Amino acid sequence: MLPPAQNESEPGPVRWETRPYLRQPLDSLEEPGITDVIFVAPTRSGKTFLLRMGMSCSIAKDPAPALFVDSTMDKGRGFIRKEFKPLVEYNRILRDQKPLNRHYFADGMMLFPGAALTVFGANSDAQVSGETVKRIFGNEVDKWRGSTDQEASILDQTRHRTESFEDERIHYYSSTPTLESGLIWQEFLKGDQRKWFVPCPCCGHMQDLVWPQVDWAWHPETRNEDGSWDMEKVRELVRYRCRNSDCKGEPWTQEQLWAAVRDPRSDWIATAVGRFGHRSYHINGLYGPLKVNTMAALASDFIYARKTAFFTDRQDFWNGRMGMPWVDDVNSLSASKFADFEGDYLRGTLPESVGKADLIIVGFDVQTYGLPFLVLGFTWDGHCYTIDHGLAATFSDLDEVQGDYAHLGKLSYVIGDINFEDRAAETREAIYLRRERGWMAAEGFEVMREPVKFERANAFIGGRHQKRGARFPKLMISLYMFKIELEKRLAGEIRKWSTYGLSLVASDSEVKEQAEYYAQLLDERRVPRKRKLMGKPPFEFKSRNGNNHFWDCYVYALGLFYFLSRSKSAKKKGKRSTATVEQK
Repeated sequence: MLPPAQNESEPGPVRWETRPYLRQPLDSLEEPGITDVIFVAPTRSGKTFLLRMGMSCSIAKDPAPALFVDSTMDKGRGFIRKEFKPLVEYNRILRDQKPLNRHYFADGMMLFPGAALTVFGANSDAQVSGETVKRIFGNEVDKWRGSTDQEASILDQTRHRTESFEDERIHYYSSTPTLESGLIWQEFLKGDQRKWFVPCPCCGHMQDLVWPQVDWAWHPETRNEDGSWDMEKVRELVRYRCRNSDCKGEPWTQEQLWAAVRDPRSDWIATAVGRFGHRSYHINGLYGPLKVNTMAALASDFIYARKTAFFTDRQDFWNGRMGMPWVDDVNSLSASKFADFEGDYLRGTLPESVGKADLIIVGFDVQTYGLPFLVLGFTWDGHCYTIDHGLAATFSDLDEVQGDYAHLGKLSYVIGDINFEDRAAETREAIYLRRERGWMAAEGFEVMREPVKFERANAFIGGRHQKRGARFPKLMISLYMFKIELEKRLAGEIRKWSTYGLSLVASDSEVKEQAEYYAQLLDERRVPRKRKLMGKPPFEFKSRNGNNHFWDCYVYALGLFYFLSRSKSAKKKGKRSTATVEQK
């Protein structure tokens, strides 16, 4: 088989030398007694290659009707158009089977002799129902719809399409994992959980490669004088340590690790007893032959992910780079833990070590009785400092709050909710009139495809004023994501939050106000969702007493910081303002 050169990182005929671990998963598709093959791996690790090879065998070697399922119909058709059709045209053994009528060689359906290939999307129950096939090929399963109270998961529904073929049927599912509760990882756990074991170059001990054995801290030169990592030295000196505690050899270099992966003694070994006929495979990012799979590249990405402000970057490292599921534990919060985050600064100020924050963000909620607000200072490395909190009577009072604390940062913003119906028109107009001072609207949705999305909203709802075209900035926020981010910060899992401490002579009212602030941060809890709903996460956030206004303010501020931290123009603007201040 000759994959098209333009689609391959390693052009030319299929070679197994650099990725010997891909051969057995492909051979399993023809092994008697095997009905399910699960392949879990990070990005750029051969998942798409195995799909194309399996589909090719289903056409040219053992013709049979097959179903290809991707996360959406458009994704599936795109895969056929960009990945599979060029493969057919490039290889004579497939090209000779190509139907003469071009309508039978379409992106959604290909009618090869005795081997019809149909393409469906996993976002619709209707699309995967009714078709009877012998083989199913599933791509990026973790993006498929899971089970709900009314329907089984799309994955389970696809299995029903092959029941007529009994023991001859084959289901091949591959995906990069997301969460431990995700579809692909749960399918992997049902199988025999095979891993690629390699021999140690020194002692010969057989072992699978795991991230904790990657070590760059062993050499003192990898640290700078201030304790930070010297990234050039990290990339140069990173090594892999044998898992055998009795091994007396030196840690492995990158060349030794690659040689171990390709060693003839290396093999797939089952690590569990799975369901009969279910064979599951897992490969992580350390096994790959590309530059992005080197220990140096992975160590750099890991350190960056640890530095960044958001858990999503850490999740992306474990999912996309290492092919491991993210452990989404629910964190327990308590006011007693918050004392550990009280810094050596008083309310209304910032720590002396910080000086000026990069951003001052005032988050506000809208209620009939006033505007609860929270003043936060952010640095570009993601750390957040609570400066002040309170209740503003009017939007003019919020103006004063912004003015009082603007000097603590290089840039100042205000963001608040516009969904409170009783005051929606008033809030929109207030934000519109102050848009030049960094005021912005927030509109929250439980789950969105993107963490945040920026748009310009109309300041007036209906009537002749709407024709003015008066618009103000609005940030749509994926609330579930940023509430998890806040939960992890408050629990200390992500140590990027500090709050003010009370002085030794604090008054009773100051103590009471801090306790009220903590109580509002504890009001929302993540609990299991009572009803499974399509497109919704298994957990949801619930307010116990409806007293969660500071929590909401924090979520809006986090969403805005995320947006600004991804915006190069915002950082440049901050640097320019700093330069201007220094010149003055």
